[in-house]
Amino acid sequence: MSGFVIGVVADTHVGEFLDEIPRWVLDALAGSDVILHAGDLSDASVIPALEHIAPVVAVRGDHDLPDVPPLPDRAIVNIGRRRIGLIHGKRRSSDALVVAAHAAAGRRVAWDAGRVRAMARAFRGHRVDTVVFGHWHEAVSAVVDGVLVFSPGAVCPWGSLEGGRNPRAGAAGVADRVVRRYRQQLGEDAMRPSIGRLVVDASGVRAEVITEA
Repeated sequence: MSGFVIGVVADTHVGEFLDEIPRWVLDALAGSDVILHAGDLSDASVIPALEHIAPVVAVRGDHDLPDVPPLPDRAIVNIGRRRIGLIHGKRRSSDALVVAAHAAAGRRVAWDAGRVRAMARAFRGHRVDTVVFGHWHEAVSAVVDGVLVFSPGAVCPWGSLEGGRNPRAGAAGVADRVVRRYRQQLGEDAMRPSIGRLVVDASGVRAEVITEA
């Protein structure tokens, strides 16, 4: 089997917190055979912009704006002999608890293994080789029971506080402050804009994180 190059992006938040996809992202995706978008593209213009480079498979995020066409919650992409599951990664019952626990503790709480296992379980029974997810705005690469679980991080890592914006008014501002504290605890490297690349060949699937130069 000849090799395939898969560009992986997540959490672009165009039209919400960014005006457009940064040029460095498009340059880094050049040469991809297909591009996977793991949700929160936010604005419909993202898909045609990426399709100038390669065919796109995208899933729904929790920040997509009304003009975004209906997207599936998850998808399975067949690349050669490999199967890749694609999901945004939002967990309704635990997201707020995780962020609040970090903010209350004032430090990073050991929960990453549980998050990675949950992403792998999302495709239990589908015999995927890799699961790609986003939502948490942090790059992750781990193996669970032989399945590669990969997040490329986020094109827009600070979300509503991108570019050093002030917190919003009211309850939204309270949430902004809590999320900012959580993300500061991830460390400076985790908050750099990033995308990913998967290389699929006869030996398996290899993941790489690409950060803004």
